[in-house]
Amino acid sequence: MNIESHNMGAYNLHFIKTNKFKTISVDVNFYREIKEDEITKRNLLKMILLDSNNDYKTERELIIESERLYDIKISSGISRIGKFSDLSFQTKFLNEKYTEEDMNKESIIFFLSLIFNPCVKEGRFVNIDKQKNRLYQEINSLKDNKIKYSMLKLMEKMKDKPYSYNPYGKKEDLDDISGKELYEYYKKVISEDQIDIFVLGDFSPSEMKEIFKEYFKVNTFKKEHKNLIIPELVPRKRIVKYHEYEKVSQSQLVLLCSLNNLTDFERKYTIKLYSEILGGSSSSVLFSKVREDKGYCYYINSGVKAYDNILLINSGVEKKNIEPAIKLIRRCLKDINNGKVSDKLIESSRNTIISSIKASSDTPMGIINTALSRVLVGSDDMEERINNFSKITKEDIVKVSKKVSLHTILTLEDKEEEHEEKNETYSGGSCYLCHASGKPAGICCRRRCGADRE
Repeated sequence: MNIESHNMGAYNLHFIKTNKFKTISVDVNFYREIKEDEITKRNLLKMILLDSNNDYKTERELIIESERLYDIKISSGISRIGKFSDLSFQTKFLNEKYTEEDMNKESIIFFLSLIFNPCVKEGRFVNIDKQKNRLYQEINSLKDNKIKYSMLKLMEKMKDKPYSYNPYGKKEDLDDISGKELYEYYKKVISEDQIDIFVLGDFSPSEMKEIFKEYFKVNTFKKEHKNLIIPELVPRKRIVKYHEYEKVSQSQLVLLCSLNNLTDFERKYTIKLYSEILGGSSSSVLFSKVREDKGYCYYINSGVKAYDNILLINSGVEKKNIEPAIKLIRRCLKDINNGKVSDKLIESSRNTIISSIKASSDTPMGIINTALSRVLVGSDDMEERINNFSKITKEDIVKVSKKVSLHTILTLEDKEEEHEEKNETYSGGSCYLCHASGKPAGICCRRRCGADRE
């Protein structure tokens, strides 16, 4: 699908023309290099801008106007793409071809008014307490999702890497954010963030361009910077293992692997197929060996974050099966390294990815996300991606597997079972060799392994 792009100086405007849908979708992306002390503000900003504005001061007024505009849908989100934090606002509304004249323009004006005409009095956001409380609850509730919580705790150990930051922010930062401080940050986002806007649907590009020229109120020229790949972790000779303790019904096991020296093709294609083979489905190596054959876990999967240069394996296990599961996972990694992977599995994994690529063109946001990827990281179009996945060989899989190194392991275990195992950690972790041998992390870790620990 063709993208018509316009450099508007302060932002880039991308049109994706299609008559596949009766709606028009708009996605506005504000992004900058992520900073830990800004994450809480960005999350709060995401909420407060859609809560009210100077034209519609209450939720009721917003709902009435939304219904007048044929039930327009508006949402916001925060995501991280490598080094970048992406604060995005989306809208989807019925094309005026199916409603009445000028409704496209009215819908976009309403959407943009939420971004550019916020409820501000005397240089500060008003009524932010409700959204602060909501964000506080979201941060607090992370502990309730043990899968997500265990992965966050592991990422925290990778200090100063962008993926080590809590994506929702910090409760202690939230307490200190005033309406004035948040408004100052809002102005900084509007004037300094790089901006890419995507409009998808059946419309006149010239008319749409004029709407944004008039109503998208950003005029600060910005130099583009799109180097978003996070530097690699240094492979470890000795794997570090951390223990976290919470009240859990099943233990969580998370393994982080570093990816080193990937080529551009391997980053975009081969490592993704490798991850699908390793733990992407019920026919994957890890699921078949660790869950089905041995019954060591309740679930197990892997996911690659190619622009973070890491791969994650996570599993839910009984405590007694943690060590056998780790041992078998390591063996599975080694087996692929040695070419012990069937052609049938490679083919089924390839077909799964290709089916997913095709499915992404069935929804407006799927198409827009693909377009955003093309703009930010130079992704290929759908046909090229399918063709490139189709030509990956078994030898390519084995070659990229040798660039995957187990780096860090974290277990989240029940508080009641904590007892003496706390002695296994030294300065926050113990080396895998000590842990596997049943020795406490003491003199051995201090003398031999300390340099390998965070």
